[in-house]
Amino acid sequence: MTHVLPTHRPLDRFTRLLDAHGPEPSRWPARDRAAAEALLANSAAARALLAEARALEARLVAALPQPAPEAVARLQANLARAIARSPLPAPASAWTRLTARLRPAAPIGWGAFAAMATCALWLSFSAGPAVGDPLGPLQALPIAEDPL
Repeated sequence: MTHVLPTHRPLDRFTRLLDAHGPEPSRWPARDRAAAEALLANSAAARALLAEARALEARLVAALPQPAPEAVARLQANLARAIARSPLPAPASAWTRLTARLRPAAPIGWGAFAAMATCALWLSFSAGPAVGDPLGPLQALPIAEDPL
């Protein structure tokens, strides 16, 4: 048995699209835009919904208080003055540049890097294992004497 979607379902999706993103198609998600534009081309009800949403948006924009042009100009001038007065960032120190360049060598932190380097040095200077002695590497470890 084939399942047929009701005819009002695309209009429901289109209504949700208008509610979420407004009546301007450029603000609609790309994955929904093509289907919505196809619905607009074929459905008078969708075109009526779009016209209603555009009228509502126009009323909302008209109802918003508009700032005075003098206030906007004053705000822009104050912002430009504040930017001009702010000091430039200090150039990075030699230490900061060095650690930034060495950061890829220690992706999980310098403590882990130091532990790894210590292990590598210990292994390189320890005596090699005796032939056939599986505990040979442990013999190079300094172990405190038993106090008993």
